[in-house]
Amino acid sequence: MNRELILKALIDWNFWYKNQFIGIERDYSNQLLSLLGKGFAISVIGVKRSGKSTIINQVVKKLIDKGEDPFNTLIVNFEDSRFGEIRTANDLFSLYELYKEIRKKKDSRPYVFLDEIQKVQGWEGFVRSLVDRKEANVVISGSTSSVNNKNVREVLAGRHLVLEVFPLSFKEFLRFKNIRLSTELDMIAKENEIKGLFSEYLNYGGFPLVVSNDNEKDKEKILLQLYEDIMLKDVINECNIRNEEDVKNLALFYISNVGNKIRYRKISNSLNIPLTNILRFTECIKNAYLIFFVKALSPKLSEMVRYDRKVYSIDNGISNVLGYRLNQNVGSLFENLIFLELLRRYGINNIFYYKGRRGEVDFVVKVKNEIREIYQVTYELSDLEREIKSIEEFLKIRKTKAYIITFDNEGEVKINDNVVKVVKAWKWLLME
Repeated sequence: MNRELILKALIDWNFWYKNQFIGIERDYSNQLLSLLGKGFAISVIGVKRSGKSTIINQVVKKLIDKGEDPFNTLIVNFEDSRFGEIRTANDLFSLYELYKEIRKKKDSRPYVFLDEIQKVQGWEGFVRSLVDRKEANVVISGSTSSVNNKNVREVLAGRHLVLEVFPLSFKEFLRFKNIRLSTELDMIAKENEIKGLFSEYLNYGGFPLVVSNDNEKDKEKILLQLYEDIMLKDVINECNIRNEEDVKNLALFYISNVGNKIRYRKISNSLNIPLTNILRFTECIKNAYLIFFVKALSPKLSEMVRYDRKVYSIDNGISNVLGYRLNQNVGSLFENLIFLELLRRYGINNIFYYKGRRGEVDFVVKVKNEIREIYQVTYELSDLEREIKSIEEFLKIRKTKAYIITFDNEGEVKINDNVVKVVKAWKWLLME
């Protein structure tokens, strides 16, 4: 290991001699800070360029502001080629020994942040060693679910917490646009400005690099480059896929059909890709956090398995700019946006759709055995009867909170002895 080269890289990435870029504060930074110091390794995972590295910098800055010695924090970003020699767990131990040599404060546990750790083979053993010996507070991050796969969960069983990071929420988006909302009065006063920005958010999504750029053509170029990076590094290279054209066509199919039901065999026939490859490639695309699937909710397990799943995209900008625009419309983008917020609030395992005899309910939130709420999503409320018939059917089976999310309608609809709230999407996105 080239000692001087590694030390120069560490100096460049850490707060030891200079401040690092911390950007605009994300909600995740306080979440991550609250998890530190509890004896667990923390995995920060999410799609590439969603802001994980910046969140780590924000947390380190908060630690230092609270009085922590900068040298008691260590950031290693394995996307830096100068760390290319560190390929195995043994190399990680050597790097950590080098860090211990230069630490100024020896009587407390350091905070170790290992960014894009999936590039190092066997890293799990290194992390487990530090956690078991209570030698360091460890945070790991990565752009694929390989940071939280079955092997990782087995090696770090009982020692491991996960924080999923997504592109900007609408609250964070407004923060990036320097819109601060502290009270209901603020929201009313700035309604027109918020609605204008909502349209931008709907069409170009929440990747921080995209949001920070005001030029539409530049936004599209950035989204194109982000998508290509994700496909190449986190899908094709991560899964060792030889037939690049097929996996690219499949990914493009998914991001162009957000909100639609999918059936693997039908896709196989349509794209002329063997079914076994469809299944394998789909897992690779999912693992890169590009797409998500929502299952149907039914009292019968056999029906849940049999019903088609709906596909959604990690970001509206990717679906809008890179998807087949002939198949895309504002309604599907709108539904994808609501899905992403539910994903942030409840996690993918708690989101379903309901398939009934009179239609479908777009989203059902089910936590453990409790139905928390249901949502019907429509950009324009032009046919109220159509929207409420499936809600009415569901509420006969299970009473719960029910919402219709629209762009610019609000009020209440009475269904028998139930009240369904009609909510403006941009307001709902700003609710706690």
